Amino acid sequence: MALGPAQPEICQIALQNRVEIDNLQVITCSGELFNHVDGGLPMWSAVGDRKVTADITFVRAFRVPPAITLGLTGLDSSHDQNLRFLLHATDIKAAGFKIEFLTWSDTHIARASVSWQAMGMVKSRSYKSI
Repeated sequence: MALGPAQPEICQIALQNRVEIDNLQVITCSGELFNHVDGGLPMWSAVGDRKVTADITFVRAFRVPPAITLGLTGLDSSHDQNLRFLLHATDIKAAGFKIEFLTWSDTHIARASVSWQAMGMVKSRSYKSI
């Protein structure tokens, strides 16, 4: 499986939105996952199995691995071939997860954008006794 170039820098900690309600926190972010057309990179120029993976580190860790919702918000692909792709969250941990975008055969994808939401219990705060 051909891998993409260096890992995308989608949703760095500074770009994440976080809301806390009681013991629940929700963290969201959206952005371009990859752009392979400008540099002739594998998702656009290659054939066969290809994958782009992005590591996401949460702005604040959860108590346990959160529920992740992942959505495709933009896609630019060639109209000459069938559109084939899988988008999913993997390796979900309290501190982060991975986004994987896969395609195969002769599909050519120029760029893709995603949004995600993580929801779960807030990691316990440590308080000092006086």
